[in-house]
Amino acid sequence: MNSTLKVFAILLLGTAIFHVTLNFMIDNIEDFETVPLPPKKVQKLTSSNPILTVDATSKDSWTLVNFATGKAVTLLDIEKDREQLSRLDWDLGFQRTKVITNSGVTNPEGKVGVMDLGPVDFDGVREAPPESLVQDTRSFGKHINKAISNWYNYRTRTHNIESRKNVYVVKTSSGKFMKMRILNYYCSNDEKDCRSMMCTREQAACLTVEYVLSRDQNATFPAAPSIKMAKNPETDSQSN
Repeated sequence: MNSTLKVFAILLLGTAIFHVTLNFMIDNIEDFETVPLPPKKVQKLTSSNPILTVDATSKDSWTLVNFATGKAVTLLDIEKDREQLSRLDWDLGFQRTKVITNSGVTNPEGKVGVMDLGPVDFDGVREAPPESLVQDTRSFGKHINKAISNWYNYRTRTHNIESRKNVYVVKTSSGKFMKMRILNYYCSNDEKDCRSMMCTREQAACLTVEYVLSRDQNATFPAAPSIKMAKNPETDSQSN
């Protein structure tokens, strides 16, 4: 058999195999569709410190969190609802990747401020530094706190959000100090899982926040407990 006939025979055989496979898939596609997808894995983060999951999934409203109580309220428009904004007792507001504080142009009556300590050891931060805290300003018509606005990196290849894991010191509305860092941005995925695949917007904006409050209005934080225990952000989440 010459080379031309060999090539023709290989092509013919490949075509036959393709059609057999295609017919099998068509005949059984209903069976494939009835097989349920495996349940989503719920991420489990390990920390000896309190963990709060903030539902910031709405792009139209803000989730305002009081970390002393662990409670959150939703406010639709911080520009139009300024009277309600000033009456509420809250520390930080979240909307997707945006973070605002109860201070500055957002609420001139608020006293909350933020300081970025960078990617330092969280448990090693035992005292709030004496430097000035940053309050909210306006940039290009939007409310912003420049100390915490760049808390994440954006990966252009997979379009995912990944926390820089910086530690922030916050002076809360109650006058206490708090140290915090954002551990994760996704609702049912770990950020590292989104490095190689695209995690959709529907899977995003459930911010997992690790935080520790000072015992009173001094700037000293309690030492981390020596016993590590697993925290489940989904079951520990706070809702309105």
